[in-house]
Amino acid sequence: CPLVVPRLKETSGWQQAFCSPRLDWVIERVALNAKVLGGPLGDHDKMVAAASCSEIILWALQGDGDGSEIGVFRLGVPVEAVFFVGNQLIAASHTGKIGVWNAVTKHWQIQDVVPINSYDAAGTFLLLGCNNGSIYYVGEEGLGDTAGTTPGWWGWPAVTVPAPRPADVQKFPLRMKDNDLLVTELYRDPSEDAVTALSVYLT
Repeated sequence: CPLVVPRLKETSGWQQAFCSPRLDWVIERVALNAKVLGGPLGDHDKMVAAASCSEIILWALQGDGDGSEIGVFRLGVPVEAVFFVGNQLIAASHTGKIGVWNAVTKHWQIQDVVPINSYDAAGTFLLLGCNNGSIYYVGEEGLGDTAGTTPGWWGWPAVTVPAPRPADVQKFPLRMKDNDLLVTELYRDPSEDAVTALSVYLT
């Protein structure tokens, strides 16, 4: 089946904004980024992604209804969440893998982490809650001032989330030595209970 993206206009109602070629698999996950700043068409760029099993297809959408395929990416394990953080496409699996399409390098990269139970994104923050009781932050090395706090539950202390430098997740910096994404452990529960829900609030 194809992926169809409708658009609502005040003057003409619902219209078809994009229709992909017919796909060989049933779409299980969809993510839409309605505004991509700094893309090839400036503020008018949009992206949509569809996922099934371990495969993700990403398209760039234009204002005239046309679209072009950016690429087909494979996570290697079933994709259980697909979403955008800024203009970066993220695919995640509870098995402990995250895939990132980097809008700067136009490069798809897979990172192994501890098995993931929960996640949340706010602005350009991406936090992962894992089954070992840890909360991980994906982004800049050398974090700056405090930007937000997650409240303490069930005896947990409040977790202060360091603020990223301006580049932050928008560039998903890599370690030069191993080309990995920078993943920082912000907190680990002493009892190592799994982090099953996560919410980020920025102040």
